[in-house]
Amino acid sequence: MQQSQSSRYSTQSRNTFLSLIYFVFACFSLVFMQHSVADVPLAIETSHPDNQCTTKIISTQVAKATDDLNHAPKTGWENVELPHNWDLHWHPYTGSAWYKIIWSYHCTSSAENHPFALSIDRINLAGIVYSNNELIWRDKSLVEPLSRSWNMPRYWILSSSSIKNGPNEILVRVVGVQSQNSGLGTIKIGEVDQITQLTAHMIFERRTLYFFNIIITIIMGTTGLLIWCLRRQETAFGWFALNCLFWVLFASNIIITEPIPFLTSLLNARLNMIFLVLYILTSCLFVWRFCNVQYPTLEKSLSLFSSIMILLLVFCPEDYLRALLIWTFLFCCVLFIFNCVFIQWIAFNKRKLDIYLLALVFFSFVVIIAHDLIFISTRNPNFLMWTPFGAPITSLVISFILGWRISRNMRHIEKFNQMLESTVEKVTFDLEQSLDKKHQLELDNTRLQERLALSHDLHDGLGGSIVRSMILLEHSEHIEKKQVMSMFKLLRNDLRQVIDSGSSIGVKVPTSPVMWVAPLRHRFVQLFEEMDIESTWIFANHWGFVPPPLHCLTLSRVAEEALNNIIKHSHASDVEVSLIEDDRRQNIILEIKDNGQGFTVETVAEGLHVGLQSMQVRVKRIGGDFHISSEAGLTVIRAIIPIKR
Repeated sequence: MQQSQSSRYSTQSRNTFLSLIYFVFACFSLVFMQHSVADVPLAIETSHPDNQCTTKIISTQVAKATDDLNHAPKTGWENVELPHNWDLHWHPYTGSAWYKIIWSYHCTSSAENHPFALSIDRINLAGIVYSNNELIWRDKSLVEPLSRSWNMPRYWILSSSSIKNGPNEILVRVVGVQSQNSGLGTIKIGEVDQITQLTAHMIFERRTLYFFNIIITIIMGTTGLLIWCLRRQETAFGWFALNCLFWVLFASNIIITEPIPFLTSLLNARLNMIFLVLYILTSCLFVWRFCNVQYPTLEKSLSLFSSIMILLLVFCPEDYLRALLIWTFLFCCVLFIFNCVFIQWIAFNKRKLDIYLLALVFFSFVVIIAHDLIFISTRNPNFLMWTPFGAPITSLVISFILGWRISRNMRHIEKFNQMLESTVEKVTFDLEQSLDKKHQLELDNTRLQERLALSHDLHDGLGGSIVRSMILLEHSEHIEKKQVMSMFKLLRNDLRQVIDSGSSIGVKVPTSPVMWVAPLRHRFVQLFEEMDIESTWIFANHWGFVPPPLHCLTLSRVAEEALNNIIKHSHASDVEVSLIEDDRRQNIILEIKDNGQGFTVETVAEGLHVGLQSMQVRVKRIGGDFHISSEAGLTVIRAIIPIKR
């Protein structure tokens, strides 16, 4: 119940926060709307009451240029209103046009030296300006590649000596290209301070804000690219870097005034629109990856349609380029508005704060685009464009959102690292406990193995000696003291051997097989003679490969146990003992044969022959094989020990 209430309170807080943000944005929009209505440009007709000076634009005319580009034509003049777009007047037309502005100047004799200023908000694409047939300014290049003054407000101070009372003439030759909205913008003549302030205001809106936006975008795009390079799984940052790149390429067209080498105006227009298409495409993909959603069918369709638009922009003939540019621009606007609305639906489903904030940014785009489209359609000069202000603000907001997401991810990583550290500490503690238990078990197992080995050694060594002594006593009617002492010494030596053989460390390997078998042969030959048993001992004079001490000790114990069993149980009359290497010189083979009564081999596995089991365990422990075959008249015990070279 508490969890449910907490979730409900969290949702309510989030909704309240978002409502507050949307309310602030609405107030911000109203302020802009009021500012756009109140921002009335400088009047065309001006006067200065102190100096008793007045200016007034009388007429504005346009005419196509003749072959003599250095002089205005004599005929063909038509009255127009500024701003003028000759694509609507002379479509299609590429070349030069002259604009003639006749304006009147009246000033009292006491204020004849008062200067005025001339401003032109745009010349599309390049131009040259004359005042009363006096050159006052020209673009750097009036041939392809053309200079680009289409978004560069300019002003010039007209000295009193260049102005005459009465009619004055301003001539502007404009060089333009079809489909590029070529023509002349608004002209204003007035006080120097007023014109200067107005031009500075226009430059700030049209150029400075975009310059700031480009700088911010470059920094953001570089940051996103670095993040993507370091963490390729963060695909949203990769798409964001591409989106920033195409926006910078597109927005650079707004602030570049110098001619671009090897790039004609129409080719630049094609490239600029391609950059816009790619910007819209990457914007969609960035938003969807940021929201961790994928729409394979929609993305493929969008990519295909964008590719078709790009191909059309590349190969479209010039006569149809204007229509294609308009339709491409409308397509981009529609797609962008669709993405702005679509992210609202995504944010509603995802219900995450960073997605809510990004949705708010794109919602502001909708308002800005709607406002500016109205301005473009009405061509109202008193309308204030919002895009120059919205672009840097939204860039900063997006950078904040991305930074906040990175910060949130870092907090998650730090929290995960803390949990991982505590988990590692717990696992380390548990592992130490397990290792301690394992070590204790290994110690217990070692002790058990030592006890088992000791029991085997007592059974095989000392036990065998005791059996031999008992048999000797049974077959001897009179035992002298020396014989009894000899048997006790033999038992003592066997006991010492059992104690000393608890480990193979310090045990010396006999110099030859003969020296190895000598103690065994000495012990058992006397018994065999007492029991009328013939014995044959077959051994090499030299080791082909010197075995380790543990192998020698194991072979000794196996031989002792086997010979003791022959004495106790077999009733044999002939025994053969041999220690040889096989033909491949890979194994040492100990073989003991007797012609006794034999036994059932299967009973060994059932645990009825402790001695034979002990031999088998010893041989297996050092990696050897133990074989038994027995029948009446022939029993063979064979121990095969591998040679490790």
